[in-house]
Amino acid sequence: MVVDALAVILDKAKSAGHIHGLVPHLVGGGGVSLLQYADDTIIMVEGSAFDIANLKFLLLCFQQMSGLTINFDKSEVMILGYPPEEAQAIADRLNCRLGTFPTTYLGIPISDSRLTVADLRPTVTRMQHRVEPWKGRWLSKAARVILINSSLASLLWFLMSFYSLHETLHQEIAKYQSRFFWAGEGDK
Repeated sequence: MVVDALAVILDKAKSAGHIHGLVPHLVGGGGVSLLQYADDTIIMVEGSAFDIANLKFLLLCFQQMSGLTINFDKSEVMILGYPPEEAQAIADRLNCRLGTFPTTYLGIPISDSRLTVADLRPTVTRMQHRVEPWKGRWLSKAARVILINSSLASLLWFLMSFYSLHETLHQEIAKYQSRFFWAGEGDK
């Protein structure tokens, strides 16, 4: 409920012209300024001194009104289209670290350029750890099929709703799923 208040504060500030969202020509209402899932939040504003100062003020006001503490030390600022000196100055004004791409949000890699197979491999590796063959040995074949179809495949669908996976990753995923289903070890 409290994080919804932050969304309302940022929307009102955007409609009043205190901050400017990104891509206003593509998204009505002044552009995108907030992506939020539970307590994971991405705030997007233009990098002008006016917008940064107002954003910092709004965050400090939200902190005072809600009683929550925003941990600026754990927060990162991702800046696109600015030289490194200006990018660092913006991060310093917000008292945050200057982050780099690719980064991860809700388990999905995000980049300012095309993602490579190497960028997506950690996501596939996480799935591999969930389908270790020894875990499948203790389940019936029907239970293995249900597990693969319900949770393991949905992890991939979630990832593929953002990115088209390279064929090598598809083959790797199929290998892990089949090893889990047949409960084989090594090359079995």
